[in-house]
Amino acid sequence: MQASKTSELFDAFAEDLMAERNARPLVIIGSSRVDDLLLEMLRGFLLPKKAKAKEQDELLEGDTPLSTFSARIKMCRRLGLIDDTLYVAIDRLRTLRNFSAHSVSFDHSKSPVRDHLAELRKHVAGRRSYRWTKATYFDESPLQPIEELQCLLLTICALLEGVRENVRPIVGNKRARSIAAK
Repeated sequence: MQASKTSELFDAFAEDLMAERNARPLVIIGSSRVDDLLLEMLRGFLLPKKAKAKEQDELLEGDTPLSTFSARIKMCRRLGLIDDTLYVAIDRLRTLRNFSAHSVSFDHSKSPVRDHLAELRKHVAGRRSYRWTKATYFDESPLQPIEELQCLLLTICALLEGVRENVRPIVGNKRARSIAAK
């Protein structure tokens, strides 16, 4: 995808995300985008699927090993596509997404949601990319809690967009394949 098109799509996503002022939908929307980005990263890195073009990917979609948010997070870390701190941050986001989707009450100012947000913040807010996101999308005044959540989510998405754009397909292990072909 061209860089300008990617930038336009990201800006449109950022605008939609920043228009939302409630924590529950923010977490759901942000984690959905993160899940999509992880899927795109894996598609870009792994050898092509064997399924026909119109069929689901036999590894990444449907009822398959890498079709869940959790499995995609773990696989991206194991393949070296994300570092350990981003892994922990995305896993906290996954936990928050589960709370927001499966709990009657979702109050970002109370435990356990507050604790998971603190862990997410701990692994994202110190990054240079967080400071860039804050400077790009927010004014210089201190962030309100909902704005901080928006900034955290945008930072994670911006990082994953950058990774996705730079992922190159693996070529496989030629020696192992030659042995397997004998």
